[in-house]
Amino acid sequence: MTTRPAEGEKDPAPRRAGRPPGPTAQGEASRAQVIDAAAAVFARLGYDRARMSDIVQASGLSKGAVYFYFDSKESLAVAVLASRQEQWITGVAQLLAAAEPGLPRLRALLPAMLTLHRRDPDAWVIARLSQTLAQTEATRDVAAASMRRWIDLVAEVISSADPPEGTDPRDLARVVVGAFDGLKTLIDIVGEDPASVQHQLARAGALLERMLIATISR
Repeated sequence: MTTRPAEGEKDPAPRRAGRPPGPTAQGEASRAQVIDAAAAVFARLGYDRARMSDIVQASGLSKGAVYFYFDSKESLAVAVLASRQEQWITGVAQLLAAAEPGLPRLRALLPAMLTLHRRDPDAWVIARLSQTLAQTEATRDVAAASMRRWIDLVAEVISSADPPEGTDPRDLARVVVGAFDGLKTLIDIVGEDPASVQHQLARAGALLERMLIATISR
């Protein structure tokens, strides 16, 4: 027998079949697993050469599970960029927090960047995906926002070092970010093996640091 609501009461909302409302812990873990797998594949093969089948295989999940979270390679690339950029920004900020504001923190900037690249080989994927996504109208704003966050962080560190009058921290931050990403691209092309790539990036990063400090200290 069906019980009707009392007079003045509303009918209870019907239960909806299908997925439970909101993310579950298992669902979030599976989604993160797909993103991690895609980051590794994009870092190894590049966006253009990577296929969804490569990502499915690397994730260890079924094709249906991967497509449940991401319906295209483009949507997955956007998620990878957002995820890795957040990790990158948080990681650099944590390393910089150990240094005093001002010149000490500025001196810690490039070593922090190099440390994160050494710890996480997939960090290279950020610059690559930013360049790729910037070439498409639908994802250009995503790539631009990613770069602006990085520039904002570097500009804040430069500002704390009291740059000389006439030096715009954001202009200098653009130079630093552009130079570092350019170095990554160049070394990635000419590097012979992972150890060589890390060594060359460390040497070039140290030179970039000296140039940055010289500009701030003049």
